[in-house]
Amino acid sequence: METLERKKYRLISAIIGDTDRNRVLEVERLYSPEPCVYSDDDLRANTYRRMKDFEEGGVIPIPHEQIIRRSV
Repeated sequence: METLERKKYRLISAIIGDTDRNRVLEVERLYSPEPCVYSDDDLRANTYRRMKDFEEGGVIPIPHEQIIRRSV
């Protein structure tokens, strides 16, 4: 349990010290009690932005094998 406590502490410290407004809003949406906080326009804009980031090399894809290993 000690490792989990350290991970939580690091995560909370990173969130508190984060100055990127978009990332803070993303974390806030993740823990929001609302079932879905994204409008159609938000989803569309985020999809296009992420596709553009991927095409420009700003996103590093995770190989399928690593995803399988993480979920097991």
